[in-house]
Amino acid sequence: MNTLLRRSVTHLRRYKTYQLVAAFIAFWTPVIVFSKLAGEILEREPIALDTAILQWIHAIASPLLDGIFLFFTTAGNVEFILPITATIIAFLLYKKQRTNALIVAFGVGGAAVANLILKELFHRDRPAFWQSLITETGYSFPSGHSMISAALIVCLVALLWTTRWRVVSVIVGGCVIAMVGLSRLYLGVHYPTDVVAGWSAGLVWALLVVMIVRDVSPKLKNRFKK
Repeated sequence: MNTLLRRSVTHLRRYKTYQLVAAFIAFWTPVIVFSKLAGEILEREPIALDTAILQWIHAIASPLLDGIFLFFTTAGNVEFILPITATIIAFLLYKKQRTNALIVAFGVGGAAVANLILKELFHRDRPAFWQSLITETGYSFPSGHSMISAALIVCLVALLWTTRWRVVSVIVGGCVIAMVGLSRLYLGVHYPTDVVAGWSAGLVWALLVVMIVRDVSPKLKNRFKK
């Protein structure tokens, strides 16, 4: 017990106070947000703000925006993200970055599986306020596009965090996550609460994977060396 405590203290001392506070907020805020939204969905009561936001977005629809958001919703498709993920994993394995490859594999693959489970648990029907440009089946909560794209981007940001690409990855990745989520609202196939919940769940899952894999991987390497 004392050994574990000493290791924990040593690990925490590597980080500055503001970094620990930022990490705490980054993890627990989406946990709280998802929990709150999940509670609202379980009550099976319509959420007025959901409908109001969707109607406002639909009011600004145009052919130009149709093309833009169809592009981003396609970029968030599982059929698009999984091949990209596989390519990234293959590249990391080629570079002998096995820990990073595991982070991406479990981060994105786990998010995809978790999303399917959550959809079945909540059984929320999709909105149907107008004829959408695309056809979607299955349940609505949380948004799979939002959750999986968020998980992928968070994993990539974690991989690039100690490089000069850190800021760029955060900005570009944040924009991609936002546009994929907004595309689902623009096309009328998700409620805003679906998208926010997807972002939150994807962020939390990816952060958990990053922390666990980076903690366990060195221990496994040391064990195999003995």
